[in-house]
Amino acid sequence: MFEFRVLAQDGAARRGLIRTDHGDLETPAFFAVATRAALKGVDPATARSAGSGSLICNAYHLAIQPGPELIEAAGGLHRFMGWEGVLATDSGGFQVFSLRHGQVADELKGRRRLPPAEGDPIDAVRVDEEGADFRSYLDGRRHRFTPENNMALQRSLGADLLFCLDECTPFHVPPEYTRAATERNARWARRCLEAFDSLAMGERQALYGIVHGGVYPELRRFSAGAMSELGFAGFGIGDCLGETKTDWYGLVELVCGLVPAGKPRHLLGVGEPDDLVEGALRGIDTFDCAMPTRIARHGHALHFGLPRCRLDLKKAERRGEDRPIEEGCPCSACSRFGRAYLHHLFRAGEMLGISLAAEHNLAFTNRLMRRIREAISDGRLEELRREIGN
Repeated sequence: MFEFRVLAQDGAARRGLIRTDHGDLETPAFFAVATRAALKGVDPATARSAGSGSLICNAYHLAIQPGPELIEAAGGLHRFMGWEGVLATDSGGFQVFSLRHGQVADELKGRRRLPPAEGDPIDAVRVDEEGADFRSYLDGRRHRFTPENNMALQRSLGADLLFCLDECTPFHVPPEYTRAATERNARWARRCLEAFDSLAMGERQALYGIVHGGVYPELRRFSAGAMSELGFAGFGIGDCLGETKTDWYGLVELVCGLVPAGKPRHLLGVGEPDDLVEGALRGIDTFDCAMPTRIARHGHALHFGLPRCRLDLKKAERRGEDRPIEEGCPCSACSRFGRAYLHHLFRAGEMLGISLAAEHNLAFTNRLMRRIREAISDGRLEELRREIGN
């Protein structure tokens, strides 16, 4: 069962509801990243208490370890990892092609513009019309993804929402490469959908097509048109989004205006607080990003009103601060402990510090998503945008 309804709008922004076999998800919503079927430092029950209703796992990593057969035998990912909410799986295309393109993660987010690093393992990935051949990061053995076997893989994993196999192109590749990859991604998307239908996956799962085209508006228009014609349940926005936030704001606005209005739109790999507001303003319904748990591992906690919403718990001034990370936050890190204790945990190298900071960061992100939804219903999302700042 899959259904998406728009409940309220504020300009291009919309508040909605995604219905799945594993529960309803109010949108705009944030998918916390559980790459290997686990959130970094946070167990599923704690994530639910922090307000998380949706997670995303990675098919590439799970195909290699522990393997789809074991997960399917356990009853699927929900049962395997003890998650009772909405669950998505990414195809793993991003990870496969990261091996080919080097600094792809930074470039796709516009953080840097670099040529391929000397010695990049270009031959680690061999792409052709049929699929992509790559090496395991664990033992170096060769694996192959095709649209067909990737759909079979994601069927075995059993998540509610799935993404097509695709190649993510970074900034530094020539325009001709981006065009060729975008056109091939459209052909792969058709094959993914055909395999999805032939395996009767639509009874319990929903497949999203991904709009590609890098920084080139004409390629984005082509890709959005191709995805829309295929009739996917929803649409992801992938590929390089530009060198600056202004670049990606424009591309996201363009794509949101090109895909069917009645289908959900997911912005892949974006999750900074201001970006969540900016994405929602342009019509994005769901997001995913590893940022909340990633920065927790470096001792950073999210806090409204600070530059980039960051509070460094390792700084010396935290040592004597007998107050929560953020007043009014209901997470256990804030309701039970003070900054001085969190500072001590990080200075002492105790894993509890990472766990508490990660819980807080998820709670912060989910509170922000709730504020975004309420602001859309009240017609004041622009006001929230000014409050969060850029």
